[in-house]
Amino acid sequence: MRSQHRLDLWGVPAMTERIDVDDLKHLTPETVEAYFGSGVQSAFILDGRVSARLEIDPQHHEMRLLCPAVGSNPDVTSYERISFDRVNILGEPGEWFELSVDAAGMHYEAYVLLESIVDQLRSGASFRHAVSESLAGLKDLLAGRKRMSEAVITGLIGELLVLRHVIGKLGDETALATWLGPLAEEHDFALEEFEAEVKTTLSEGRVHLIGSETQLLPTPSRPLYLISVQLTKAGAAADSFTLPELIETVRASVDSSRVRTFDKYLESLAWSQTDADLYSTRYQQRSVPKAYLVDDEFPAITTPRLNAVVPQRTLVTGVSYRVDVSTLHHTQPPAPLENFCEDTK
Repeated sequence: MRSQHRLDLWGVPAMTERIDVDDLKHLTPETVEAYFGSGVQSAFILDGRVSARLEIDPQHHEMRLLCPAVGSNPDVTSYERISFDRVNILGEPGEWFELSVDAAGMHYEAYVLLESIVDQLRSGASFRHAVSESLAGLKDLLAGRKRMSEAVITGLIGELLVLRHVIGKLGDETALATWLGPLAEEHDFALEEFEAEVKTTLSEGRVHLIGSETQLLPTPSRPLYLISVQLTKAGAAADSFTLPELIETVRASVDSSRVRTFDKYLESLAWSQTDADLYSTRYQQRSVPKAYLVDDEFPAITTPRLNAVVPQRTLVTGVSYRVDVSTLHHTQPPAPLENFCEDTK
């Protein structure tokens, strides 16, 4: 246990924001993310009646709950991301309980946990009981929720942008039938006259990760186009969107009889609607998408090309690479993507 006095937030802090608000209102996911995004430590009085205080530490991705030390210590030894200590606060009598949560990747879940503990305290529970009850109720939430990686998020956004366009051109039934990405096929879309592999990047250049030696291998007698989508993080831009917002937009364009099919496709790509609050980042398109015909001149690493030049080819596995198509000549794909991609004129 620590016996030293805390000087950071409740004394005279540097680069901190202290908000003395009795009975602070419930924070929304967006508000919690805004505090973490500010980079400035913040301190709140969550409930003056039970002297519950909340600290948000963006630098360490931590949230801390402080209450006067009354009763026995809570048992959090089985929780890897939760720690407990007894501390002294400068200018405050006695010891204080300090419950810290590693909130990396789960900012709002950490807040919900600490808010639940305060609710229990307000009802008269001891600190130990309040922590135990709250952890029991949120154990699955804390253990099981995990945000998809940025690469997976942007990849899904790119496919959804294409799907939304195709729905507008061909209708939802046909469009969903063309979407092969969730089925783990080599190419993301199989349209009537061609196939399309959608690649999405946050970089200023059109640099895309190709995940295998077959991803840019055309199907015999079927043209293959790489559809290059560029995104940027947008803040509060008027035309920005979050992943959940884009999903809802596409879902709204799908007939009710096929919504379950759409949702199953998303689930196969690791999306869970219950985790929507984890995806608050806003994006917008950096540029108009471009299409590139994957022909003999396209710089693709494919199985036939490797077979032709690599000795003991069978020993080479797990091929992935990046290709920068920024300076390549783009082309106009056939319908229904001709208006989705930049014109060559």
